[in-house]
Amino acid sequence: MFFVINLADEVVGLARTNTPIANQRFIEAEADIDHSDLVNYLLLDGVVVRNPALVLLNAKAARVSGIKREAATLIQATDWKLAKVKEQELAGWATLRDVDAVLVEREAIRQSSNTAETALQALTDLMSVNSFTWQVNAVIAPPQRVTRAEFLARFTDAEVQGVIAAAQANAALGAWWERFKLVGYVSLADSDTIAGVNALGIAGLLTTARVDEVLAS
Repeated sequence: MFFVINLADEVVGLARTNTPIANQRFIEAEADIDHSDLVNYLLLDGVVVRNPALVLLNAKAARVSGIKREAATLIQATDWKLAKVKEQELAGWATLRDVDAVLVEREAIRQSSNTAETALQALTDLMSVNSFTWQVNAVIAPPQRVTRAEFLARFTDAEVQGVIAAAQANAALGAWWERFKLVGYVSLADSDTIAGVNALGIAGLLTTARVDEVLAS
């Protein structure tokens, strides 16, 4: 078995014989060299050697692919749970918070796997790369959102009546109220939500304490 070397002194293949080929030369190789491992070899001072840096780089690439597959498997395992809780939420047997709990679980997997990939890239020895393991440990804050009905329930009847009346007389407030009626859910952390509820306070429709209560997560 022979390594095939090009004019740039790169190892480009393996050959069973050293039959002369233009722009190539041959260096004897071990009989058990595998074509798939050829990327880890280079020519150094006239000798073909296995390059530790390439070995480490390729090992990292393989382990990163493994982490991605493992994360995908973990996320796929929660597909049924997400589908179930979404159906239950539509039927009124579960809440948006229950849906978000599953979404948080899935996002924790993604962020943990991303962190694991970063940690893997920082390793400097092959043994550590090959034995690298990871776990889902990211702490994810749940989305601060409620359904439109849940958001509306945060207002008293008198406050809702006041908002509706004010929306008819104030174009900016009216536009905010119309957008509110179109959304599927309300994000309590959204800048438009915060600005709109604060505008109700400025307009005298809510007290400062009530503004804080309506926006509480």
